[in-house]
Amino acid sequence: MRTSHQPTTPCSRHCSKAMDGRAPHEEARAGSNSSPRKNPIAPTTIGSALLIAVALLAVSRVAMAGAPTDLERRFQGHINYLASDELEGRGIGSRGIELAANYIAKQFATIGLEPGGDDGTLFQTFEVSLDRKLSDKSRLTFSGTKRPVRLRAGFTPLAFTSDKAFDGGVVFCGYGIVAKDRDRDDFVHVDVSGKVVLVFRNEPPSWASDEGEATHHAMFRNKVYNAKDRLAAAILFVNPRPAEGESDTLLNFDAEGADAYGLPAFHITRAVAGDLLRRGDMDDLDTLQKRLDAGAYASKSLKGVSATGQAVLNTRTAKAHNVVGKLTGRGPHADEFVIIGAHYDHLGIRKSNMRKFKAGKLVREDRPPAIHNGADDNASGTSGLIEIARSLASGPAPKRSILFVAFTAEETGLHGSKHYVEHPLVPLDKTVAMLNMDMIGRMPPGTDKVQIFGVGSGSTFDDIVERAATPLGLEIAPSHDTGGRSDHASFIRNSIPSMHFYSGNHEDYHKPSDDADKINAADGARIIQLVTQVTSTLLARDEPPAFQKMKKDSTVPDGSTPTYKVVMGLAPGYGDDGKRGMAVDAVTAEGPAGIAGMKKGDRIVRIGGKSVANIYDYMAATRNNKAGDTVEVIVLREDKEITLEVTLSSAR
Repeated sequence: MRTSHQPTTPCSRHCSKAMDGRAPHEEARAGSNSSPRKNPIAPTTIGSALLIAVALLAVSRVAMAGAPTDLERRFQGHINYLASDELEGRGIGSRGIELAANYIAKQFATIGLEPGGDDGTLFQTFEVSLDRKLSDKSRLTFSGTKRPVRLRAGFTPLAFTSDKAFDGGVVFCGYGIVAKDRDRDDFVHVDVSGKVVLVFRNEPPSWASDEGEATHHAMFRNKVYNAKDRLAAAILFVNPRPAEGESDTLLNFDAEGADAYGLPAFHITRAVAGDLLRRGDMDDLDTLQKRLDAGAYASKSLKGVSATGQAVLNTRTAKAHNVVGKLTGRGPHADEFVIIGAHYDHLGIRKSNMRKFKAGKLVREDRPPAIHNGADDNASGTSGLIEIARSLASGPAPKRSILFVAFTAEETGLHGSKHYVEHPLVPLDKTVAMLNMDMIGRMPPGTDKVQIFGVGSGSTFDDIVERAATPLGLEIAPSHDTGGRSDHASFIRNSIPSMHFYSGNHEDYHKPSDDADKINAADGARIIQLVTQVTSTLLARDEPPAFQKMKKDSTVPDGSTPTYKVVMGLAPGYGDDGKRGMAVDAVTAEGPAGIAGMKKGDRIVRIGGKSVANIYDYMAATRNNKAGDTVEVIVLREDKEITLEVTLSSAR
């Protein structure tokens, strides 16, 4: 699962294994104690695997019906293998993720699913970028000059640039902002189609909060898309006038994990931009900025000035594989599909970048690379996917068909699910619902609570979920937002009713300590039964759920990602269960909240006199604070309000 909220304790397991360059699907295992076999699920052997599966279906049917402990055992067994050190954290491009893909595919074949991937296989294969390095061959030249601008001295491509070559006249477009809420459009008076757009970074200073926090209009991403939507050929950024004591510094190219926004994007120095403006018969940068900051427009084509260039990137790619099995329905709705999904990738072997607190403050630690096994995130959801497939395949043919998809590359940007919706294996207009499991293995014992994002996206989801949860003794915490940090979000963006089942945050999230021995298999099995029953209802009802656009929380601006300037050292609860305040899922002992006496299970109801009902209120309550501020936090603990004094730490 991807989220901006990071856990807080240090790495504990170090790894000296080297990842090899083994080809896709070269090895697979049936379990943690079995030996590797060559291509067990290759297209030529799938038929024999299906024949073997027939003999196993009766056994699995009895196990599911009469022995829930068998479900727990199988659930835990899958996690034990998928989250073992042997799989090296299931990072993209690693030998370990290929082992995981083959394991899942073998389970699908043994269960009796039909191949649902490319060319009669169980795999949907595509390429993903592992990293991009800037080449010294990158170039930028302006008309009327004898030599190109020097790389890293006069310009640098930005991490999100495309590598497309460009050539076009230069148009100055102010801050590059389109803001209906501010009655501003820097593109309204100019045509930038096929042109190279020059804009200031940031935004007018008066737009920021009292503490200097910028609005989402200042984000690079929004400016790039403003230019891209108007068919610009490229975009050049220049710094506004530096504050006292600051200098005009180019940003470093750092494309690790960066998504390209689909437009060449360069950062140029003020000296280079100033020369362009002079030759283009325009005012200098300071004069233009004063005009813009006062609310006037300054957009204009630079006469006789054009730019040509290209960011030359050395990109390292790897093949990635969604694993896809199909269960074909029978009857008039058999051409309609319910998709059940879970991502199986994780973070691989890497240095942990998680926060560590000491005496209430963040401290830097130089941690060696460690295996991030991702038992809960998301070996748990993947294991649930396998067991739901086993349960539904052992029963009568459903009225609708089912696609079981183990998505890859979720952690690097939902790439597996994005690829699927862009290259669907069944028609999207015949996909009636998508159910996603991401982190279902760490329900706090005794809580009975399952958080579900996206319940409001389907017209009948509320009723279906409630009816399925009651017999299992589960308490549903439906979220007030879609929870767009996991694979269901790709489907919601394509108007498909979708839900994400989630057992909650914990202190081991995205850390090497997210290990199999911490899984709560008994309650994980109950979530599996819940999703199985919800699926069965969706398969059986004549009318599919209608898609409903969910309201966005007004505190979260379009195009922004929630971020923190200050932190308390806690893991916030995402679910909206109708109770007062925001749940606290975990607390770091040496973080500000832990030192102040906050405990896991508390519910924050007020911060500094501001009411808190959810995670967005929580973020908004401290948005104007700075590190070192002490705020009064009211928590609800066992129905009693307790006042705590929390001294905030910097988020960096």
